[in-house]
Amino acid sequence: MRRTRISFASIGLLVGLFIFGSYGQTPAPKVGYLRFWDMLPVANGAFELCKVGASASEGNLLSNIAYQYSSYAEFPAGTYQLAVYKKGDRNSPIKTFNLNLKPDSFFTILLLPQSGVISAELIDDTNDPKATSGILTVRNYFSGLTVAVASDTQKIVDTLPYGQTYAAAGLPLQRVPLTLRTRLPNGTSAESTAEADFKASKRATVLIIPDSYGRFRPRVTIDGKN
Repeated sequence: MRRTRISFASIGLLVGLFIFGSYGQTPAPKVGYLRFWDMLPVANGAFELCKVGASASEGNLLSNIAYQYSSYAEFPAGTYQLAVYKKGDRNSPIKTFNLNLKPDSFFTILLLPQSGVISAELIDDTNDPKATSGILTVRNYFSGLTVAVASDTQKIVDTLPYGQTYAAAGLPLQRVPLTLRTRLPNGTSAESTAEADFKASKRATVLIIPDSYGRFRPRVTIDGKN
């Protein structure tokens, strides 16, 4: 049987090529994730998220319009000072935030009505890898409606008024059917169904906002995962 001899020089050459190839690769940039949700009625106009002190020529980081929710956008990991402005007015920030955006962290900046004024919140959506159950956040931004939410096995919240939020913990890490009920301003009852997929992520949000026709059509979003 013929034998193949590999010299020490050949081995050294192969190791050298492997090391050179490894060092020649550019490491992937470390990024975090951020989204900007506008839960205000259309009459309030448009808003944008910018770095504090950024000039109009620099543009914005994110922008949105009424009742819009988006997926997460990637940004380099680091420390940011951010502000929410009404579009076209960089002189009067609605709110400023100091954000430490760590690699693979997820955040939402939420624009919302609160006690009759415009407010903004910074929410940490990052999943806890040790969590053994899901968290469902219900946010009611449908003016004039009070909403009840239940899963197929339990009541989640009986009466959630406009502008309020409720968080339910301990949900199973599986697909959870949801039923939402309300009474419309004309007195008729309305019902809608949705599903929160806790297999995809351990956090989810139900947004109760009008659809483009003003109807009761809640949406479910996955939090902490793109």
